[in-house]
Amino acid sequence: MIYIGKVKPSLMNEPINKSVIEFFKNYQTLELDIPGDKEEQKRIKTSILQGFISGEMKALVRNNDNLISRDCLILDLDDVVINEDELIKIIHEKFNKFQYVLYPSISHGIKGVRYRLVLPLDGSVNESEYKLLVHYANNMMLKGIIGQSDSSNATWSQIMLLPTITQYTGSESLIINESEKQLPTFQLLDGATTWNKQNKPQPQGYINPSRFKRGGRRYRNATTELFESLVSGCIEGNRNNRIAQITGGLLARAVDIEQAYKLILLANDNFDDPLPIDEVNNTFESIAKKELRAD
Repeated sequence: MIYIGKVKPSLMNEPINKSVIEFFKNYQTLELDIPGDKEEQKRIKTSILQGFISGEMKALVRNNDNLISRDCLILDLDDVVINEDELIKIIHEKFNKFQYVLYPSISHGIKGVRYRLVLPLDGSVNESEYKLLVHYANNMMLKGIIGQSDSSNATWSQIMLLPTITQYTGSESLIINESEKQLPTFQLLDGATTWNKQNKPQPQGYINPSRFKRGGRRYRNATTELFESLVSGCIEGNRNNRIAQITGGLLARAVDIEQAYKLILLANDNFDDPLPIDEVNNTFESIAKKELRAD
């Protein structure tokens, strides 16, 4: 399903039951000149231009809770390190076997080469899977094309602006690659998971623990162990129990629930193989209801 709306307000139109490729083939591109004034540019982006999300929503208010799944990767190519012709050529060489849509973003020509790449998937992904795939795509699939990736790409309910013809672009700038194949979701997830494990940042070891005396053991207690558990990691097989223990320990010590949730995400990131965000949320909510007696 394709959902169309504007950045503000966050209300989306009724979904369009078309594939991504079919939608873009029939999309009527808006034409306008982009002014030099930055405030006016911002107003155009947020209040005039339409954007889209492809996937499934449970309500037409755009937020993380209402977005159930996505079925295509949408990547902003902002920090492009090659020229426009090379970009178009290399994207085609990399993805010509698969469906894709490539078009200039609204900032193209004002801030250099700026494009948006839409890659339909052959299956749906949840939030944690989507973030993993975006990270993998930016760092591996687009290596040599972009420098610094746009972190907002991984925002779960981020709306992406649709093509616009400006004084810097023409209708020919919208490139639609019609292939029978879409990117294979499960194969891509397997590759991304393996790559992520191999490239997980390691502690830099700025401090040599042997230089310091061991802390006074008379002060060690359950709270000390709770602090340490946030960064000590956990092997597969005990991760849900560890999330439950940390959640209970934090809430029992009157830690604000929003801050406790942030600490839980930190702990999960330090696991050898982090749990999917859905499992973390379910465990956290279950323990929170017990500790805080929620309905």
